[in-house]
Amino acid sequence: MADFVIRIPRTSVAVSEAELTELLVEDGQHVEEGSPLFTVATEKVEQEIEAGASGTVQWTGEIGTTYDIGAEIGRIQDI
Repeated sequence: MADFVIRIPRTSVAVSEAELTELLVEDGQHVEEGSPLFTVATEKVEQEIEAGASGTVQWTGEIGTTYDIGAEIGRIQDI
C-alpha cells in the first residue's frame, strides 16, 4: 500500500493558508486512522486534524510555519 500524504486541509472556503501549530503525534510514532494528528490555525480558528490512515508518521512540516492549503507536511507509512 502507498504512503498516505498528510496535507494542510482547507478549513474554510475563504482560507488559502494555515499555520501548523502543534504535532499531536511524534515523528516515528504509530497512529490509528481517526486519531488526533495535528492542529492548524487560521486568522479565525484553531482546528485539530485527524489522521486519514493508520501507520507510522513521518513529519516534514515545522511547527510555527504557515503553509498554503494542500501543502504536504508529512506522510503516514503503512508498515
